Amino acid sequence: MVSVTDLKDFLLCPVIPWIRKKLNWKEPETDGLRIGKKIKEKEIVSSFPNPKYFQVFLRDKSSGLQGIVDVLTSDSVVEIKAFPRKYFNHFRVQLLSYAFLADKNGFRIKRAILFMGKEMKLNIEVEKEHIEYVEKITEKINEVLDNDSPPTANPPPLLCKSCQYRKVCPIAAIT
Repeated sequence: MVSVTDLKDFLLCPVIPWIRKKLNWKEPETDGLRIGKKIKEKEIVSSFPNPKYFQVFLRDKSSGLQGIVDVLTSDSVVEIKAFPRKYFNHFRVQLLSYAFLADKNGFRIKRAILFMGKEMKLNIEVEKEHIEYVEKITEKINEVLDNDSPPTANPPPLLCKSCQYRKVCPIAAIT
Protein backbone atom coordinates (compact mmCIF):
# COMPACT_ATOMS: atom_id res chain seq x y z
CA MET A 1 0.00 0.00 0.00
CA VAL A 2 1.05 3.56 -0.74
CA SER A 3 0.06 6.41 1.56
CA VAL A 4 -1.04 9.88 0.56
CA THR A 5 2.03 11.13 2.46
CA ASP A 6 4.20 8.94 0.21
CA LEU A 7 2.62 10.59 -2.82
CA LYS A 8 3.16 14.10 -1.43
CA ASP A 9 6.78 13.32 -0.55
CA PHE A 10 7.36 11.59 -3.90
CA LEU A 11 6.79 14.92 -5.63
CA LEU A 12 9.35 16.59 -3.36
CA CYS A 13 11.89 13.81 -3.88
CA PRO A 14 11.10 10.30 -5.18
CA VAL A 15 13.74 8.79 -2.90
CA ILE A 16 11.88 9.70 0.32
CA PRO A 17 9.06 7.12 0.06
CA TRP A 18 11.56 4.56 -1.29
CA ILE A 19 13.66 5.02 1.87
CA ARG A 20 10.61 4.63 4.12
CA LYS A 21 9.43 1.46 2.38
CA LYS A 22 12.68 -0.26 1.40
CA LEU A 23 14.79 0.69 4.41
CA ASN A 24 11.84 0.60 6.82
CA TRP A 25 12.78 4.08 8.03
CA LYS A 26 10.49 5.54 10.67
CA GLU A 27 10.10 9.29 10.85
CA PRO A 28 10.41 10.89 14.26
CA GLU A 29 7.38 12.79 15.49
CA THR A 30 7.99 16.51 14.95
CA ASP A 31 6.86 19.46 17.07
CA GLY A 32 4.58 20.47 14.20
CA LEU A 33 2.89 17.07 14.22
CA ARG A 34 2.36 17.18 17.99
CA ILE A 35 0.90 20.68 17.80
CA GLY A 36 -1.20 19.71 14.78
CA LYS A 37 -2.90 16.98 16.80
CA LYS A 38 -4.26 19.70 19.11
CA ILE A 39 -6.03 21.62 16.33
CA LYS A 40 -9.75 22.03 16.82
CA GLU A 41 -10.90 20.83 13.38
CA LYS A 42 -14.56 21.25 14.26
CA GLU A 43 -14.07 24.97 14.89
CA ILE A 44 -12.24 25.52 11.60
CA VAL A 45 -14.94 23.85 9.51
CA SER A 46 -17.96 24.89 11.60
CA SER A 47 -19.48 26.78 8.65
CA PHE A 48 -19.20 23.76 6.32
CA PRO A 49 -22.35 21.74 5.58
CA ASN A 50 -23.19 18.62 7.56
CA PRO A 51 -22.53 15.79 7.75
CA LYS A 52 -18.86 16.20 8.62
CA TYR A 53 -16.56 13.30 9.33
CA PHE A 54 -13.21 13.75 11.04
CA GLN A 55 -10.00 11.73 10.65
CA VAL A 56 -11.45 9.40 8.03
CA PHE A 57 -9.35 6.49 6.79
CA LEU A 58 -9.86 5.92 3.06
CA ARG A 59 -8.38 3.21 0.85
CA ASP A 60 -8.54 2.21 -2.79
CA LYS A 61 -7.55 -1.43 -3.19
CA SER A 62 -7.07 -1.28 -6.97
CA SER A 63 -4.42 1.48 -6.86
CA GLY A 64 -3.06 0.62 -3.43
CA LEU A 65 -3.49 4.20 -2.19
CA GLN A 66 -4.63 4.96 1.35
CA GLY A 67 -4.73 7.92 3.69
CA ILE A 68 -6.49 9.70 6.53
CA VAL A 69 -8.31 12.87 5.54
CA ASP A 70 -8.73 15.47 8.29
CA VAL A 71 -12.31 16.40 7.37
CA LEU A 72 -14.70 14.84 4.87
CA THR A 73 -18.07 16.39 4.03
CA SER A 74 -20.63 15.29 1.49
CA ASP A 75 -18.80 17.24 -1.23
CA SER A 76 -15.39 18.35 0.14
CA VAL A 77 -12.14 17.07 1.55
CA VAL A 78 -10.31 19.35 3.95
CA GLU A 79 -6.70 19.20 5.11
CA ILE A 80 -5.68 21.35 8.08
CA LYS A 81 -2.07 22.28 8.79
CA ALA A 82 -1.09 23.83 12.12
CA PHE A 83 1.31 26.41 10.71
CA PRO A 84 1.32 28.70 7.70
CA ARG A 85 4.13 27.98 5.25
CA LYS A 86 5.69 30.09 2.56
CA TYR A 87 5.66 27.16 0.13
CA PHE A 88 2.72 24.81 0.18
CA ASN A 89 2.15 23.70 -3.40
CA HIS A 90 3.16 20.11 -2.58
CA PHE A 91 -0.01 19.91 -0.48
CA ARG A 92 -2.06 20.14 -3.70
CA VAL A 93 -1.35 16.49 -4.48
CA GLN A 94 -2.26 15.56 -0.91
CA LEU A 95 -5.64 17.28 -1.31
CA LEU A 96 -6.24 15.78 -4.73
CA SER A 97 -5.28 12.34 -3.41
CA TYR A 98 -7.91 12.62 -0.70
CA ALA A 99 -10.43 13.67 -3.36
CA PHE A 100 -9.40 10.62 -5.42
CA LEU A 101 -9.84 8.31 -2.43
CA ALA A 102 -13.17 9.84 -1.47
CA ASP A 103 -14.34 9.43 -5.07
CA LYS A 104 -13.29 5.77 -5.06
CA ASN A 105 -15.27 5.30 -1.84
CA GLY A 106 -18.53 6.68 -3.21
CA PHE A 107 -18.31 10.38 -2.34
CA ARG A 108 -18.74 12.96 -5.08
CA ILE A 109 -16.14 15.49 -4.10
CA LYS A 110 -16.40 18.97 -5.62
CA ARG A 111 -13.79 20.81 -3.57
CA ALA A 112 -10.41 20.09 -1.99
CA ILE A 113 -9.53 22.67 0.65
CA LEU A 114 -6.34 23.44 2.55
CA PHE A 115 -6.30 25.44 5.78
CA MET A 116 -3.09 26.66 7.38
CA GLY A 117 -3.95 27.69 10.88
CA LYS A 118 -7.43 29.10 10.39
CA GLU A 119 -6.74 30.62 6.98
CA MET A 120 -7.92 28.94 3.80
CA LYS A 121 -4.92 28.72 1.45
CA LEU A 122 -6.21 26.45 -1.33
CA ASN A 123 -9.71 25.82 -2.56
CA ILE A 124 -9.49 23.55 -5.59
CA GLU A 125 -12.47 22.67 -7.72
CA VAL A 126 -11.92 18.96 -8.29
CA GLU A 127 -12.06 17.90 -11.94
CA LYS A 128 -11.84 14.52 -13.65
CA GLU A 129 -8.29 15.43 -14.74
CA HIS A 130 -7.24 15.75 -11.09
CA ILE A 131 -8.46 12.24 -10.34
CA GLU A 132 -6.65 10.88 -13.40
CA TYR A 133 -3.45 12.71 -12.36
CA VAL A 134 -3.50 11.07 -8.91
CA GLU A 135 -4.03 7.69 -10.57
CA LYS A 136 -0.94 8.22 -12.79
CA ILE A 137 1.26 9.41 -9.92
CA THR A 138 0.14 6.43 -7.82
CA GLU A 139 1.10 4.07 -10.65
CA LYS A 140 4.54 5.74 -10.88
CA ILE A 141 5.23 5.50 -7.17
CA ASN A 142 4.13 1.85 -7.13
CA GLU A 143 6.66 1.15 -9.90
CA VAL A 144 9.40 2.90 -7.91
CA LEU A 145 8.54 0.98 -4.74
CA ASP A 146 8.52 -2.34 -6.59
CA ASN A 147 12.15 -1.75 -7.55
CA ASP A 148 14.97 -2.59 -5.15
CA SER A 149 17.20 0.14 -6.59
CA PRO A 150 16.53 3.73 -5.52
CA PRO A 151 14.93 6.00 -8.09
CA THR A 152 16.97 8.63 -9.83
CA ALA A 153 16.44 12.05 -8.36
CA ASN A 154 17.80 15.52 -8.66
CA PRO A 155 16.26 17.37 -5.71
CA PRO A 156 17.24 20.97 -4.99
CA PRO A 157 20.42 21.10 -2.86
CA LEU A 158 18.65 23.02 -0.09
CA LEU A 159 16.09 20.24 0.20
CA CYS A 160 18.84 17.65 0.61
CA LYS A 161 20.70 19.80 3.11
CA SER A 162 17.73 19.95 5.48
CA CYS A 163 16.31 16.48 4.75
CA GLN A 164 15.92 14.13 7.72
CA TYR A 165 16.61 11.19 5.39
CA ARG A 166 20.03 12.49 4.31
CA LYS A 167 22.00 10.16 6.56
CA VAL A 168 20.46 7.06 4.92
CA CYS A 169 19.81 8.44 1.44
CA PRO A 170 21.68 6.70 -1.38
CA ILE A 171 21.34 9.83 -3.53
CA ALA A 172 22.76 12.17 -0.87
CA ALA A 173 25.75 9.90 -0.49
CA ILE A 174 26.82 10.61 -4.07
CA THR A 175 26.09 14.36 -4.14
